[in-house]
Amino acid sequence: MFPFRVGQGYDVHQLEEGRPFWLGGILIPHSHGAKGHSDADVVCHVMCDALLGAANMRNIGYHFSDKDPQWKGVDSKILLAKVLEMIREKGFEVGNVDVTIVLQNPKLNPHIPEMKTCLSAVTQIPEEDISIKATTSEQLGFVGREEGIAAHCVALIYLPSLFPINNSH
Repeated sequence: MFPFRVGQGYDVHQLEEGRPFWLGGILIPHSHGAKGHSDADVVCHVMCDALLGAANMRNIGYHFSDKDPQWKGVDSKILLAKVLEMIREKGFEVGNVDVTIVLQNPKLNPHIPEMKTCLSAVTQIPEEDISIKATTSEQLGFVGREEGIAAHCVALIYLPSLFPINNSH
């Protein structure tokens, strides 16, 4: 088995007025929040999908079905922590994750440091190995019309048993 693996994740959620807006594990003040079976934290969801994909373990919906009532309203940080446990049980460790959030409003740059701190605590991945970027869709499509949010993530995982790295992991 090759000691390095890469996975990618993509997720979208509708935005709905009056819902809490959880993003990157933190509550963002906004008039609209993401709609979903769980708390609809698109950042946690894409990180789950990228990590699961890299480990060849399918996707978040396979492990945490939106048909299963136990996951109704669940804090997505719990799902992310479970995914980290799953990939670590297979012997993998995370090299880094790179997330891009696509959202017209609100502006997210002021919230990114807090997201990174929160996600680092949940995953035990050093903050310097968690990249989060935000962009708009230049008012195009469902994101531009402020009907939804999208996010992409790429994750690198590795097998320390085959490629020992001396770092803070």
